Amino acid sequence: MVSRHVQPGIIYSNANVYRQAKSLNIDHGIDVEILTWPFNDLWTGAIPVKAAGRTTPPLRIETGGLVYYVINPPDEWNERPLPAHTWDDAVAFGIRVLQALCPDIVHLQHWFGLWWMLESAQSLGIPTIYSNHDWGIACLRTLLVMGDNSLCDGQLSVEKCSQCIMQGRGYIGKANELVAETTMGRVLIEAVYRSPLKPVFEKHGAVRLPATVRVDQNLSRVKKVLSRLDALFTPSEFGRNFFSQLGVPTDRIQVKPWYHDPTQTRKTINPTQPFTITYIGRVSPEKGVHLILEALTGVKLDEPVQLRIAGANTSAYCIELKKKYGKRIGVHKVEWMGWSEIEPLFLSTDVAIIPSTWIDNTPLSLVEALSYKIPVIATRVPPIVELVIDGQNGYLADYMSVGSLAAAIERAVADKDCIRAGSLSFPNMDTCREYTLAVKNTYLMIANRC
Repeated sequence: MVSRHVQPGIIYSNANVYRQAKSLNIDHGIDVEILTWPFNDLWTGAIPVKAAGRTTPPLRIETGGLVYYVINPPDEWNERPLPAHTWDDAVAFGIRVLQALCPDIVHLQHWFGLWWMLESAQSLGIPTIYSNHDWGIACLRTLLVMGDNSLCDGQLSVEKCSQCIMQGRGYIGKANELVAETTMGRVLIEAVYRSPLKPVFEKHGAVRLPATVRVDQNLSRVKKVLSRLDALFTPSEFGRNFFSQLGVPTDRIQVKPWYHDPTQTRKTINPTQPFTITYIGRVSPEKGVHLILEALTGVKLDEPVQLRIAGANTSAYCIELKKKYGKRIGVHKVEWMGWSEIEPLFLSTDVAIIPSTWIDNTPLSLVEALSYKIPVIATRVPPIVELVIDGQNGYLADYMSVGSLAAAIERAVADKDCIRAGSLSFPNMDTCREYTLAVKNTYLMIANRC
């Protein structure tokens, strides 16, 4: 199982990869090892030392009943899309790693920085599987949001995607794109990348090739690699359609929403507590936390609402929001909780809120909420509407509409008695064991086919 930054013994670091590997091992008797690249400042474990001019073998770590292999390739392999020669170097490195490890199947999760490993495996005749968590393997903007901030329809082409990229760049970015379209401009940019200014350019997202070239190069690679997959797991029908256009055979795509294992679902809401709305997740712009706060300023009710925001609150974005909105918005209370245990939060809330500003790929917080029988206030985007039925198990708001979000909050508060009585209807969500049973069966089917 391949994924970036899965730290041994620390489950919150790409926790779903850890949980799947552990369940496959304990519940289903599958020998799973994890290959990971700690391209992350949060990594606290051992890392192989880079030798001058070459990469060192993976570092083997065994802990908690799982085996981890840690690799430490050159940082520039994280660039996207990789230049042709760098891609070839990465694939060759992956081939050497896999030849040493001899896996029966390579299962990629979280494509970022490591998806060249799929081509490495395919070059060796090793079956490959991909579990998609977002759209970045094919969308260079990752979020499936157009340059004008409208939602993409998920259909990809070189012309459409390159225009989207250009439209979304700022003045400096557009200047960089124009320079990259000329031969002399590319010579100049390459000279800068060989100079001490390289880190500055990389930090600001400087590009070396025209948008059309980058998109064409990336889509060509994606179609080549994904068309050779033995299986693909995606949590939504939207994902099925998205990956079908990229050459994945439809009979090899499995739609499996994510999973959660609540230890209990009995609510602990105090009847006298105010109507409570809880956000759980990363406090970052694409998650739309600012929209919740803006919407709350327009919520006019006879009784106050309590909003709880649970997630790391040290980012500049979060600090600015806390400064602007503080602990109260009119009569409504705002509580900034930082990272918290999710089960007590879900069991003591009336509704969860997920105001996504992108095509959020069936967010884990949505699956978690539904598994606790908690209704969800959420953005009306394709994967979310596959699970949230307006007025039945949630309240949908229009994309990027503060007014619509405020109205959804007011509708939820109006249903307070129904919500607290537990009279809403919820879909059945998989446990981790149920989800990994499907993964195990896919592994066995591939093994028998081979």
